[in-house]
Amino acid sequence: MRWWRGAQIGLLVVAAVAVGVGVTGGIGTATPVLADAQAQPVLGGVEHTLTVAGVRRTYRTFAPATGRDLPLLVVLHGRGQSPRTAIQQTGFVSLAQQNRAAVVYPDGIGRSWNAGGGCCGTSGAHGTPDTAFVAAVVAASLRDLPVDAARVYVVGYSNGGKLAYTAACAHPTLFAAVATYGSVPLTPCRGGPARPFLLAAGALDPILPFGGSTHGHPTLPSVRTAVGWLRTQDGCTGTPTSQTVGASTVQRWATCRPGSGVTFVLYPHSGHTWPTSVSAQMWTFLTSAG
Repeated sequence: MRWWRGAQIGLLVVAAVAVGVGVTGGIGTATPVLADAQAQPVLGGVEHTLTVAGVRRTYRTFAPATGRDLPLLVVLHGRGQSPRTAIQQTGFVSLAQQNRAAVVYPDGIGRSWNAGGGCCGTSGAHGTPDTAFVAAVVAASLRDLPVDAARVYVVGYSNGGKLAYTAACAHPTLFAAVATYGSVPLTPCRGGPARPFLLAAGALDPILPFGGSTHGHPTLPSVRTAVGWLRTQDGCTGTPTSQTVGASTVQRWATCRPGSGVTFVLYPHSGHTWPTSVSAQMWTFLTSAG
């Protein structure tokens, strides 16, 4: 099919330096969150702590120096990723630098997330209440940051993308829109609310096989099956539009329940590595969603 074809494009490198402050209801001792001598300081980079189910958890916020009623973007890292890697890979901190959004990076225990069904890593094995943690981070951010409660978005990569779908299903009013790369929902969200979804995937991904996998625990649906689940959740019908955008092909279902829609972005020559252009595509999608 035509939407499988595309060409690889440019390189975007976004690096950042932040100085964080430990926060547990008050101001603690300043400690560096990131260290990169070639990067520029990030406005408002702060490390916070909160306790969920008796466990101390951390997350990082990047808020503009000015502005109010901004979008809040929650970014969930992949399994095994350090905070520094996730921040540099996605480049979303630039939104805070440009006074366009507040950005939050929660930290998974053991650099992993419990997305359900035993997935994944330390958090999945121990049943860590990560959906409750994400909800608590959003609540704290709505309280402490100059953001609009109606424009809270979540982006997830790999294991973090699986958690994004799980959290959005578990907390129906938490997010206005969801965007992921290298991940699929592990199960359909039965009776879940309609909202805009963007699912991006690499056709050559060995971690997320395009055709799914029955090996491992839990099993993975095919990418097409997962897109079908999202279309069913949003009540989408009809034929999607299709276009080539840079190195990707994009299908959009717009005839869906009010306030929703499904976008599928395929990188035909990419694997599991975060594509350099997907952050911009996600942000355009999220901000057009509401």
